[in-house]
Amino acid sequence: MKITPQQWIEVVKLISTFIIGLITALCVQSCTASMSVFWKNSNSKQESQQTMKQSVDSTRINIQPNF
Repeated sequence: MKITPQQWIEVVKLISTFIIGLITALCVQSCTASMSVFWKNSNSKQESQQTMKQSVDSTRINIQPNF
């Protein structure tokens, strides 16, 4: 059984259609997930707070050598 050029064209069309369908399904799923996250976060607040603390170590060392 030998495959004719027309049959090769049909095989390539089927494979191409499958690949395009798979890519489309993945993209739609990703877009749907992104929209779901967007809508869940649309009414939420995001706050940040920065604080700065400075301190000085005032330890004294008194060295008195005994000579």
